[in-house]
This record gives sequence, C-alpha cells and structure tokens, in this order.
Amino acid sequence: MDPAVDAALKEVLRNTLDNLTGGDFKRFKHYLWDQGQISWRQLEKADTDDTVDLMVQVYTSGAGGIMLSILQKMNHNQLAECLERDLGRLRAGEGGVVHGAAAHSGGVKPSALSGRVGETSVPQHGGGDAQTDAMKKSLIWKLKRRLKNRFSVIRHETGECKLQDAYIELYIVEGRTGGVSTEHEVSAISMRQIGSRQTLAKQKHLDDMFSGEDLMTVLTLGIAGVGKTFAVQKFVTDWVENTSHNIDFVFLLLFRELNIKKEKGYSFFDLLLKYYPDLKELRKLPEFTECKLLFIFDGLDESRLQLDFDECISELDKESSVSTLVASLIAGQLLPSAHIWVTTRPAAANLIPRDYFNLLTEVRGFNDPQKCEFFQKNMSSPEKANTVIIHVTKNRSLHIMCHIPVFCHIISIVLGDILDNQREEEPPKTLTEVYASFSVHQINKMNRKYSRQMEAEEKRQLLLKLGRLAFKHLEEGTLVFYERDLQECDIDAKSGVLESGVCTQIFKAENSITDERIFSFVHLSVQEFLAALYALNEGVNGNNPLTTEEISSVSDLYKSAVEKALQSPNGHLDLFVRFLLGLASVVSQRVESPLRKLLPQLAVAEEIIESTVDYIKWQTGRNNSAERTINLFHCLNELGDNSLVEEISRYRNSTDGEGELTPGQCSALAYLLLMSAEDLEEFDLKKYRRSEVGLHRMLPVVKISRRVWLKHCHLSKASCDMMASVLQGTSSPLRELDMSDNDLQDEGVELLCVGLRHPQCKLQTLRLKQCHLSKASCDRMASVLQGTSSPLRELDMSDNDLQDEGVELLCVGLRHPQCKLQTLRLDWCHLSKASCDMMASVLQGTSSPLRELDMSDNDLQDEGVELLCVGLRHPQCKLQTLRLNQCHLSKASCDMMASVLQGTSSPLRELDMSDNDLQDEGVELLCVGLRHPQCKLETLRLSGCQITHKGCSFLASALKSNPSYLKELELSYNHPGDSGVRELTDRLNDPKCKLETLRCDHGGECRLKPGPRKCESF
Repeated sequence: MDPAVDAALKEVLRNTLDNLTGGDFKRFKHYLWDQGQISWRQLEKADTDDTVDLMVQVYTSGAGGIMLSILQKMNHNQLAECLERDLGRLRAGEGGVVHGAAAHSGGVKPSALSGRVGETSVPQHGGGDAQTDAMKKSLIWKLKRRLKNRFSVIRHETGECKLQDAYIELYIVEGRTGGVSTEHEVSAISMRQIGSRQTLAKQKHLDDMFSGEDLMTVLTLGIAGVGKTFAVQKFVTDWVENTSHNIDFVFLLLFRELNIKKEKGYSFFDLLLKYYPDLKELRKLPEFTECKLLFIFDGLDESRLQLDFDECISELDKESSVSTLVASLIAGQLLPSAHIWVTTRPAAANLIPRDYFNLLTEVRGFNDPQKCEFFQKNMSSPEKANTVIIHVTKNRSLHIMCHIPVFCHIISIVLGDILDNQREEEPPKTLTEVYASFSVHQINKMNRKYSRQMEAEEKRQLLLKLGRLAFKHLEEGTLVFYERDLQECDIDAKSGVLESGVCTQIFKAENSITDERIFSFVHLSVQEFLAALYALNEGVNGNNPLTTEEISSVSDLYKSAVEKALQSPNGHLDLFVRFLLGLASVVSQRVESPLRKLLPQLAVAEEIIESTVDYIKWQTGRNNSAERTINLFHCLNELGDNSLVEEISRYRNSTDGEGELTPGQCSALAYLLLMSAEDLEEFDLKKYRRSEVGLHRMLPVVKISRRVWLKHCHLSKASCDMMASVLQGTSSPLRELDMSDNDLQDEGVELLCVGLRHPQCKLQTLRLKQCHLSKASCDRMASVLQGTSSPLRELDMSDNDLQDEGVELLCVGLRHPQCKLQTLRLDWCHLSKASCDMMASVLQGTSSPLRELDMSDNDLQDEGVELLCVGLRHPQCKLQTLRLNQCHLSKASCDMMASVLQGTSSPLRELDMSDNDLQDEGVELLCVGLRHPQCKLETLRLSGCQITHKGCSFLASALKSNPSYLKELELSYNHPGDSGVRELTDRLNDPKCKLETLRCDHGGECRLKPGPRKCESF
C-alpha cells in the first residue's frame, strides 16, 4: 500500500477506535479475533495504535471494511456511518477527513482503498485498462450482492441470526483417514469418537485452503449433517464480507440445483447465467480466464448427474450437457487455472477420480468442547445448557451422536422444550425417544405457525406421508426431492402446511437459486426415523413394506427388517432398524408417550416386544458380520433390554472369570467396550477367546485400538485378511500389531501386505515371530518397505525359515530410499555368513535408517561377523544396537568388534554377544575397543561366554581407562569368582565410573563348559 494511503487509513481507523469505551474496545477486539486472522495473544494487551497497526498489516486496504463490519455487529451504527463516510472520502481522494487527519497526506488514490462490506479492491492480473477494471469490479460487486443474503441460520429460540454469529469452528482435518467403510455413518462416528482420542491429524482451517498461490482442487468429505455445507456457507460469507481470501470470483453451485438442469444443453456462460443472471457482462470481460476463480460444488452425494470424465471439453462457448460441463471444470479441462472445491459424503466420493484433487480434507463435526459451546449458544440460559450437557454426557449413545451438529440442534429443541415448560417428565435417553419427542414437538408446533388449527388426523396423515416419502427414497438412497417426488407420495408441495414449523425443522422446502423448489429432510437420521414410523404403521396394518408381502403380525416385520439389515454390506439400514425396533418401546402398551397419543394405532403388545428381544439375542450368536452384530446390541438397548451386556459386565468384573467367551459374549463385550468411555489403548485377544471367531467378533474394538496383541491365538491366514481391512479402515489408530506364534504362512502375509501397502496404513510395529514363513514373505515385506507412504519402523520376522535367500529379498526393500525401518529382528531364521554380507551393504547405504539389528541364534560364525563389520565401520552406518546372541562366535569376533568400537564415527551403543564361546581371550581383545577414547558403548551383554575372573579383570581395567560411557554390563552364566565380582563391583561403586547395572548371577564352574548354557540350572 502507498505510504500516504497507509497513514491516512490508520488515522481514520485510530480516530474511530478512540470513540469506543474500554468495555466496547475489548468487545471490538474479541470480534476482530473471531475473524480468525489475528491471534488473541496479539490482541489481548494491544492498545488502539497496536490494534490499528495489526489490522492494516493483516488486511491492508480491507481493514476499513473489517472495522465497519464489526461496528455494525456491535450496533454502533452512528460510529459505523461516520467511518463509512470517512472511508468514502479517502476513496474519492479528498484531503479533509475527521479532524483534518489526512489533510497533509496529499490526497489518496480512488482505487487504493475499499471499505464497504460487499465491495472489494480489484486484484491486478496483468495490464487491464480502467474500463476493464471497472467492469470487473462491478461484476464482483453484483456476485457478492447475489450471495450476501442467501445464507442464514435458524435458532429455535431467537429466530434468525447472522451465520458468523452462530458458526462454531468445525474440526476439519487434512487428508482422509480411511478407505472403504462397511458401517452406517452413525456407527462410524462412534468409532471416530473413540479413535480420535488417539489419532492426531493435521487440522485445516477454512481460511487456509485457498490462501496460497498454488492451484487448489479440494475434496471435502464428511458424514451427513456434520457441517460440510455450513463450512461452505461460512467460507462464502467471509468472502462476501472481504474477510477471507484474495479471490476474484466465487461461484457456488449445488448439485441438488444442477440436477434440475441435467437434461438440457448449455455453454459454460449460459449455465453460469442460469444461476447468476446478474452477471450477463461476464462473457465480455477480457481477463475472465486470468482471474482467480473458485468453483464450489456442494453435495456430490445429492447428484443425479452422470459425470463422465472421458467426455470433457475445453471450449467455453461449446454447448454440452450439465454433466459434461461439471466434469470438465473439475478435471481442469474447461478452466485450467480455476480452483475447485467439492464436498460430499464418503459413500459418493468415488464418483470423481481421486487424481483430480491435490488436497483431501474431512469435516469431523464437533469435538467435546464444541458440543458444550453449541449448547451454551443455543439454550435460553447457561443453567439449562449445563443441564443438557450433563444429560448428554451420561447417555453414551446421545453423546456420540452429538458429534453431528444437526443432532445437537435436535437435542437442544427436545430438552429445551422440557426445561422451558418445566414439565416433570423423564428426558429421552435413547435415539428413538429423542426423535419421537422431536417429531411430536414439531407437529404440535404447527398450530402456532399454520393459519388454522390442524386436526389430529391431519397431523397423523402428514407424518405418515412424510414417512412414506422417507421410506421410498431411503431404499433408493435418495436424499433430495423435487415436486414430482412429493406428488408420488400424495404430498401437496404448494400447501401452506409445508411452510409451517414442520417444514423448517423436519422437512426443508427451499427455493433454489433458479427459483425452483427443492425438498429434503433436515438430516438423514430424521429421514430414517420417519421411514421407520411409516414401516411400523404398514406392519400393524398387515403389510410388509420391505418385501411387499402380507404379514400376520408386527413380529414378522421386525424379523424381516433385522434379516435385511444383517445382509447389508454397508449397514445402510442399521439406524432404520434401530428406530423401527425402538418405536416398539416408545408406543408400547405399557407407556403413555406423546407419540402414542398422536398415533394410537401403532401400540405394540408386550409379548411381541419380548419375542423380538429373544429373536435378536438369538441372532447375536449367529455368524453375522461384526458390525451388524454390534448394531443388534444397539437395537436391544432401544428396546430397553441390556441383559447380555450386564452379564458380560459381571464377567469382566468377577475375580474368578475363567474359560473362553462364547461368540455372542464376545460381541456383547465389543459393544460394551465401544459404548464405554474407556481408553482403548491396548487390546489382547488372549483375554477373551483365542480363535478367529473371537477376532471376528471383536474386530470393531480392534479398529479403535492403538496396540493389538494376537500372539498365540490359533489364527490362520484368514485373520491376516481381517487385519488388512483394519489397516485400511476409517480412522484406524493402530500403531502396533503382534501376530506371532500363529500359523499365518506366506499366504497370510500376502493378504496382510494389502493393508500394509495402503496409503492410509499407519502401522509402525509388526511382529510375525514363528508364523511358518519362508523367503516368499520377505519378498512381500520388501515391497511394503519400498512404499512411499509406509510408516513401518519395526519388523520382527524371527523364528521363521527365511534363510539367506529371504534376507537377500528383504534387503531390496531395506536398501530402498523410501524405507523407514529402524528395527529389524531376524533371530533363529537359519541364516549364514552370506546374510551378514547383505546386511553390511544395507548399513553402508546413505539413506539407511536402520538403528537396531538382531541376528541372534543363527550360524553366522566369525566369517559372518567379519563381513558385517565392513558395514559397521562404514561412515554412513547408523546402527546403535546389535544382537549376535548364540551365533557360534569365537575370540576372533571380539577382535573385529573391537575395531568397530574404536571407529571415530561408530554410533554403536548396545552390543549383545551372549552364549558364544568367547572366553577370557575374547574379552581381552574386546576390551581393546572398550578402553579406546572413541568407544561410546553403553550396554554390553556377555552372558554365558565362559568368562572367569581373568576376563573380569580385563573389563575392570577397561572401565577404569574409559569410565564415561558403559552403563550396563551383563555377565550372568559365567564363572567370575569372588575376585572377579569384587573388581567389577569396585568400578560400580566408583563415582567416576558411569556403570549403573552389573549382573553376575547364576555363576559357577559348570558355566565353563562349551556350548549354550545360559538357561541351564545348577
């Protein structure tokens, strides 16, 4: 900014702030902080001058507009008018402003400042003339005017309020944390809630997504109702008010609106003008393709377009279908320099090839503090908000659902109604009770908004017609409706009923930007509840809407619904079935609920509820998928039966609980753990049921655990397939996996590697000890280590028949620049000196990250150590821990290791040469290296090496010469004698010596026999 402009603007802003009292000035700083560009740490102690300097530094010429917007929010209208007038004078280049502040400035260029909300300075992209700039500025202003009043938020207590005032920062993370989901979205969020305690993800703020110079194509995922569209609206509103991004044009296009035009042909400009008719001059703008453009396509999951990315076009004037134009924009063929932002539910993400996006983000909704913030903002008093928070926290299923902002809104309406009217009724505890209360509340509210009183029968019919619409389109997977869809369900789209309370809170009717009406339920869960209500009504009338067959009782409907939900591969009917069964309790003959009063024909007999409970319990013991079985326990909870869960809870708490759990009990335990607030850092299958059946049943718990122990659980290759799915799964926090002592074989490792190679895999430690593996598994693991995104840091393949050929294959991966492995264990793998030569080549690699190597219990011999030492002496070697336990070594190996310890750059800190016939002569040679000033060895293990008091003397002498590093010395299973122990103990007690741990136990003359003896008894 020109210095004269800068000084004049600062003076105007400073004089404006001087008119605020201390309390108002603090409020102003809070509003400024809410803009998200200046931190509170900068603002907290800032005075008027500091605040103005920060604003101009961050917002440059837009600082005036920011201050004007905040003053209007604070209702300082007179002060805002004065500021607007002064900013206008500056733009006009007048010298005289408030108190003559800019009289000495020499005037200000008209184009230099922008202060009005909805106006913007025009970024210069080349040498456009003044007429072009004016046209561009006019078009931007018209676009902002078009968007400015489009968004508002409805609060049930206070009516409309500005979106910025109601917006709560959503948790948006960079990168998608999952692959294919086999769960209903509501089930997935319960996993996310627990897993999020352990999974750290890079958070992404809205203001950052398009702030850089790089071309951004962004895909934002999130389950229904989590806040994707709300985030888009916030972004657009910020752009309109000049508080976000240096973007020339933002074009918001909703897929639900694009569906209306899908059959017709348009050129690019013709289509854009259908949605933004004020921008007729856009095609005349010479610099349009050079402008910074952002196209936002919201709601891909609502699309009915057939996007074909093989039929893209590049000509703006060529007439094509809406599908082709949208695909061409997203693919970067039509406007290659335009930014693209697409939002969708995860289920529809594969409609667009992932290669077209260079940033993936995921909206995760509310975390716990944000839930509390929402209730504090939306309840009529802090006391009522605290009551709601306490109730939600006590009920785990409600607490989990409050991850979704829309559900928080529903809860606030239901509990707010009870608290505001001081009704002495039990607040809802299950999901069905919440949605039943919500529906009845909204239907009753219609009498206050509708022009006439509605009869009870009209209310019933309206609910059931909406339920029919919900059910029909739930089966088809449709979330957005048009007038013809309503007509098919006998709903009058033009009726005043749809403009009443039920419309705004249950069923939304909105005019699109093209003035055509679009309908939807406020959330997928509301659609699922009303679909269940309709299905139950059909059931009591002897019809089964799921099969179109007649049924003898509602019990048949329940069984049919459960069976159909169990067969679903993605759980799309899980919540529908929970509601369907939960309604049995809500409208049962034993209670007088508001919903039963409204729909008395739905009353379900007690014996039907009991038989349904027995049926579901029977299904929990059958071989259904783990996720669907967990949902059966949710169904039992909705029916008010928790006997299986209570039984397994007693088992866990008993001190004498022995024996393996049944498959049904495993599922009950999985449900109990998922619904608890326990920190599931670690899961050990041995505690419950050592079998693949047990793993299958407990898989939902495995998916949210950080460390999983499956050691010695009688598993086969089928378990590897299950674990591969976990490694690819949504938000898996799994970092450590032990599958040792199982008959996995090479086929199992091949299946496991599918998950290990997946981009979302976060596993860092894998143990496959004694799993009947061969060299073929080494080849597959090598391919994993070469992956660009492989996070594997520790691998244990010990006690498998890998042989030298297996190590050769594994070293291909170890030598790869992408390999990040730091710890490798290959003890008891039938290796020879040839493997040492190959490992030496790995240690010499410039990029080798290997820090720990265990080659114990292999026939390496002295020749193998000699070859290995070539790598150990190399300047690039980073190895810190080496284990050569029981490798048939002699004193010659000690001589070679001594040369390594004397190296100027040797990083070796821990050495284990136990159970080798080194004898005193070997120790003497090794001590040449130990006493060398360059030696930095901290741990030395020489258990069972036939060492006598003479060898102890050598070690004591070395410690005296170089006392600064060695901290631990292991000499058990040797024959040091009293004199040897005494000499070493003196070093241990010497304050100048760093030695902290000395072990000389299990000694005696019997330890001087050759061969392994460490584990022998006296």
